[in-house]
Amino acid sequence: MPANHQRIAEAHLVVGEPLPWDVYDQQGHLLLRKGFVLESDAQIERLIDTGLYVDRDELAATEKAASEGEGAQSAVMPLLQAREKLETMPQLLKSPTPQLNETIGDIAKLIQRACQINTDIALAFIQQRQKGSYAVRHHADCAILACVLGRSMKLAEPDLHSLLCAALTMNLGMIEVQDKLNTITGELAPAVKTAIRGHPRKGRDILHLATVADDLWLEIVMQHHEAEDGSGYPVGLKGDQITLCAKLLNIADRYCARISVRGERAVALPNAVLRDILLESGHAIAPEIAAHFIKIIGIYPPGTMVRLANGEIGVVSKRSDNTATPWVHSVIGPFGVDLEFPIRRKTSEALYTIREAVDSRKYRMPFRMYPVWGKEAAGG
Repeated sequence: MPANHQRIAEAHLVVGEPLPWDVYDQQGHLLLRKGFVLESDAQIERLIDTGLYVDRDELAATEKAASEGEGAQSAVMPLLQAREKLETMPQLLKSPTPQLNETIGDIAKLIQRACQINTDIALAFIQQRQKGSYAVRHHADCAILACVLGRSMKLAEPDLHSLLCAALTMNLGMIEVQDKLNTITGELAPAVKTAIRGHPRKGRDILHLATVADDLWLEIVMQHHEAEDGSGYPVGLKGDQITLCAKLLNIADRYCARISVRGERAVALPNAVLRDILLESGHAIAPEIAAHFIKIIGIYPPGTMVRLANGEIGVVSKRSDNTATPWVHSVIGPFGVDLEFPIRRKTSEALYTIREAVDSRKYRMPFRMYPVWGKEAAGG
């Protein structure tokens, strides 16, 4: 193989689109000219099996253009922009003004755009991009999940926008101390517990000062810690007293908090968290909300690292109709060696059955998202 050639994966090829570079075999012989149009997924699979290589510099230029080009259809770029904008939140809180209202509205649109481009990539982003302030990450991650749930339940657009804005501001009442709280491993002091239980009301009051007049947005922030059985806070509402959007944000908040890297706290695997959510249904969580949540994101949500029956380690790349058998792209071989490029596996087949979820931190992850998801993950 020529030194300047790099093997490409299935994600780099798109049916019906012209090739952006010349394609070669392992010996450097030209196979396909730039501009050749691939006609089917089956054709792509056959070509990938033979091994396709392109010029390394040309491939890098293509990825750069996909992430920076005007109108690029990347689901990752809006999510990175959303997190960057959220970094300004503490400064805006020092003197809440209509600018806070406008900023949150803009971020909500970025989250919604990402989910519209590729929901699986947006979900994978939650697990695969865990660096930075938890306070910032958590708001953005919950907004992604809230968007996916809201769209699946066909919420009206104004209600969906209110839900996303609420997800992005639910912890305004304690955002300046949230990262510090994550370093505490022992019992919380009474004053800290009081502050935590009071943060929904404080957050709503901050939004009032920022001239937020969206009643649903304010209501969701106020209710996002209420529980189905009345054991929540700050009021102790239960059942139908809690708005549907607040219930959706509540379950998104619970899930993201448990799978996220935050200070010294232990990180749980997604399938274990989903099992706990199912056990909590009927108590803190409405049974129909818990069941729908698992149905929509799957037992192994996109972004989850898993071990397959053949010993490979891969990342869940796409949900399927069966919540237990998503598509996986293997990235580490059965003997622990990194694969040259991600290989798509159908986990409904016995050889590629998912044996268990694994902690990605043990496998030098996160990795680059582009080779798995293609141009819709440009920038990841």
